[in-house]
Amino acid sequence: MKFDKRFLALLTAILLSLSLTACLVPKEEDGQVTSAPADTQNQGANAFDFDGDAIAIELGSVKIKATDVVNMFDSYMSMFSSYSGTINAETVEQCMSMTEDEMIRTYVPLWKAEELGITLTSEEELELDASAHAEVEEERNALLCQFAYYYGAIDEIPEDASSLTQEQADVAINAINEQLAQMFHEGFVFDDYLAMEHDNILESLRIERLTDALKATLNTDSLDPEEVDAWYDKTLAAQKATYDESPLEYFYDAQGLDVDGAVPVLYVPDGYIRVQVIQLTPDGEPDEKIEANATQMKDLEAEYGELALNGENPERQAEIAEQYAALKAENDELENSYYSDVRTKIDEAYAALEGGASFEDVMKTYNGSADNESGLDERLVYIKDADPRNGSLGDYAKDLEPGTYSKPVLVDGAYVIVKLIEVVKEGPVDRASIEEDIRIAALTALTEETWEAQFDEWYTDAMEKAVFHRETYEMIKSQYLPSDQ
Repeated sequence: MKFDKRFLALLTAILLSLSLTACLVPKEEDGQVTSAPADTQNQGANAFDFDGDAIAIELGSVKIKATDVVNMFDSYMSMFSSYSGTINAETVEQCMSMTEDEMIRTYVPLWKAEELGITLTSEEELELDASAHAEVEEERNALLCQFAYYYGAIDEIPEDASSLTQEQADVAINAINEQLAQMFHEGFVFDDYLAMEHDNILESLRIERLTDALKATLNTDSLDPEEVDAWYDKTLAAQKATYDESPLEYFYDAQGLDVDGAVPVLYVPDGYIRVQVIQLTPDGEPDEKIEANATQMKDLEAEYGELALNGENPERQAEIAEQYAALKAENDELENSYYSDVRTKIDEAYAALEGGASFEDVMKTYNGSADNESGLDERLVYIKDADPRNGSLGDYAKDLEPGTYSKPVLVDGAYVIVKLIEVVKEGPVDRASIEEDIRIAALTALTEETWEAQFDEWYTDAMEKAVFHRETYEMIKSQYLPSDQ
């Protein structure tokens, strides 16, 4: 889940040594809500009455309060001040314009759903309420654990607040209440915060659900073949340009590691092979002397080469040769000790292959550890340049014929036997093999384009019909300006 701004603000308060200088949240004193802007942003502004319940925007029956506007406006102001370090009237106006735009965009679905008579069923409302409750419980749990740790009640952050004693939980709750009183007003406690979070999360979930309901009203259930072709041609051209320029992007998309997994891969750049790997890695870490000796050996090689090239100091050359031989002998012994077990096993695996066992069966036997990433899966390896996920593995596979495998070889700290499955053919993927995926992706893209166009129309209409209470805006903006502006 994504914790909201207030949750992050509470944790930030701890990390900033309980300083709330970055927080611009209204604070109540003696029954009146007054501004508590940060000194670095306030620039000398005088405190004045702030009514957090004042209506800032009315959009149909949707009423947006000053506190809602402040939360979003503060985010923009914090962003601007972090870059420029100063706040002036122009900055305030710009941030307020951005806030106004974002608030309307946020609440358009509530407004339009009501206009169109789209409502949620009682079952859906109960489902969303349960989801909001679960998110709030997760947040409550995280805050208790974090505050109990940062305020010294426990020595490390636990996974669950249920492990806290009542005394430890009380330390956390008291600390949270102290922070909330500064962020909001005296008497505002953890239960109030959690109730407010529940309402905010529930509203967000309702907006998401109503957005889905509004999208369902769009007439995009079918596609003409011409529309599918147009989407295919456009997407193929875009993927070709991307993958030819940055071939590693293909790896992440082809492996399904990209966030947008709805779009099928239509094009393959040059330079990819598909392999299977028997991989054995020693337990523990190698002796640090191995790396230290290797570094020293490189230095000796450089020194020896320079002396030999210039025909200088044969005594030193002989001395270097002796030192180098000693270091190499030590490293050979250390490496033999470190790799002896896995080298024996990889030789056994190779013998099994040579005896007629299938590569898959040998993989299953020798890649047996639960945390071994290779498992029985095929690997997609890039061989034209560095491959961040597979290291130099491709160097030992690229010269094989499909269906053949290498002898055991030490690659990037592991002994491997690599089998070449295929050289992945460059160019467009056979369209017939993924036609249904193409149709679904094209329909999804068309639906999104149609939705965006429809939403823009509704947004324009909402901006015209919304009632903006400028006096509320002026009250908010005044908190962030010097008194002479």
